[in-house]
Amino acid sequence: MFRRSLFSVFVVIAATFLAYLPAMRNSFVWDDTALILRDPLIRHWRLAPESFREFLFLDATASSFYRPVQRLTFTADYALWGINRAPDSATASRTNAPDTGDSADARAVLAAPQPGWHFTSVLVHALAAVALLAFFRAWLGPGGGAWALGGALLWAIHPLHTSAVTYVSGRADPLAALFVFSALALIAHAHRDGGLKRGDRPASWKVMGAAACCLLALLSKEAGVAGLVLWLVWLAAKARRSAPSWIAFACSAVLVVGVYFSLRTTAASTPPPPSKKTTTLVERAGLMTRALAEYSMLFAAPHNLHMERDITHKPVGQAIAGAVLLAGFAAWAMRARRVAPDAAIALACAGVSWLPVSNAFTLNSTMAEHWLYIPSAFLVAALMFSARAHQWRALPVLAGVWVVFLAAQTWLQQDYWRDQRTFITSTIEREGRGKRMLGNLAGLEFEQGNTAAGKALLAEAIAKDPEFAGFHLMQFNVAMSANDHAAAEAALERAEKDPFFAAEVLLLKSSLHMAKTGKPRLDLMAAAVTAAPRNWTIVRALPLTLDALGKTSNAYNELLRTVTARAYRAEGWRTLAMLAEKLGNTPVAMKAYGEAANSDCRDSFSRARIRELQGVQ
Repeated sequence: MFRRSLFSVFVVIAATFLAYLPAMRNSFVWDDTALILRDPLIRHWRLAPESFREFLFLDATASSFYRPVQRLTFTADYALWGINRAPDSATASRTNAPDTGDSADARAVLAAPQPGWHFTSVLVHALAAVALLAFFRAWLGPGGGAWALGGALLWAIHPLHTSAVTYVSGRADPLAALFVFSALALIAHAHRDGGLKRGDRPASWKVMGAAACCLLALLSKEAGVAGLVLWLVWLAAKARRSAPSWIAFACSAVLVVGVYFSLRTTAASTPPPPSKKTTTLVERAGLMTRALAEYSMLFAAPHNLHMERDITHKPVGQAIAGAVLLAGFAAWAMRARRVAPDAAIALACAGVSWLPVSNAFTLNSTMAEHWLYIPSAFLVAALMFSARAHQWRALPVLAGVWVVFLAAQTWLQQDYWRDQRTFITSTIEREGRGKRMLGNLAGLEFEQGNTAAGKALLAEAIAKDPEFAGFHLMQFNVAMSANDHAAAEAALERAEKDPFFAAEVLLLKSSLHMAKTGKPRLDLMAAAVTAAPRNWTIVRALPLTLDALGKTSNAYNELLRTVTARAYRAEGWRTLAMLAEKLGNTPVAMKAYGEAANSDCRDSFSRARIRELQGVQ
């Protein structure tokens, strides 16, 4: 029995890594630049407590994402693998050095494969599949090992999950699923005889383990709340008359929710602006049925997979198809209650885990492939239980063909995430010329010196959304590079209408004044720091400008104030140390370099500088 279980685990892990093997050649893309290259909290394990005190996107943008467990896995990756840079770049000698925010350095990082980071993401996905295997085995009971293996294998290699696995910043989904499936496996084992019994110590330990997994799932991603919800569904279906089971669940739920919200509500964040979208109940129902039709199609025959999906403008026929599918799922569940009750339970689990992302609530998008990461596991379970009950003879052949098709699609989809340019251009080809991707492609063209192409793309993006301030800030940079101060000023006037970009506008107004008069506006720079004190790009501008003006002492005092307020930032301590050196204060410089090294386990520069200064003394 143990050998068969071990063999099943090996098959699932091996198949997962084989399907995702091409991911090891990929670089960072999209939000990886913010969550990995620009997050100071992943640089050292001693900063782990800070991961629980800050939301994601620390100094990149506002967010409502509280995911400290995801950030801790990035801390492990940074310690294990570092950050590779392209070997032919000017910054190649700085391999594993922290990102500085310099555009040339960022290009060197985004051009280099990051196999270690992708290995970890695939490993987490494989472990989530193993946890699902354990849950399926506990659910099926003796004699269900082959079915459990088939279900876990199908889910593990499904290409619908590539946006959660191949995209490093998508790791929150596999982490949440790993803990949700582990919690359910423990619950299934604890309630194997229909419910908890008083004095059953092993079962009590499993319930405690399930509660811990539910908390870790929530701390991985907000969708991890599915752990508690699915636990509730499981009790309603399997242990409805067991009072100890319900008491244990209630106590666990109160503890998990209490701990989670005590951590979340005390963490620092910059909340995003409220959504301006308003939808009627009829529109929301239409979005839900359209999403159901789209998700069903992608689950059965995944193709043309990509980010930035928008079903708002899909034809009415898709909404009708979704309504028909909804009726079909309801009929399937009603029939399954008679012939395959576990299939009906699986469909209920799929429904409740999909509901939060079904457009029943307002989210930052109408659809995303990775949102089906957990619900799809229960859709697989429903198919598995229905097929097992009916003993379809053609099933092995059909399942084999489907699995081969899915594995091939997963393998091919890895190239979509190869690098930033491939990701952006492929998304435009597959979804259309959306404003966000056009704007990002324009920025990429400008970075690589393709000014004409960048201007054309930026103009197209602005035509789609003339009010978006980010595009006008990009216009400002283009105008400044051409010394067109009038155009730059006009761009800033349009950008400052959005208060969300107030700090950036203040900083750029200072640079425009500098270009016109040769003198910066220090008051505007100070106001920008006040408006965005957590954004390092903005915070560092004032002390660096003061130093350039020969006011190094003022620069040192200004930076000391901001760095001590957020002592986790290694870049700040390094800059402070350099200013202290210019002032001739070697002991303070050594101490600042020490703080930098203690905040970044790969900061070889600070450690080397400490040794050099010790030698001088």
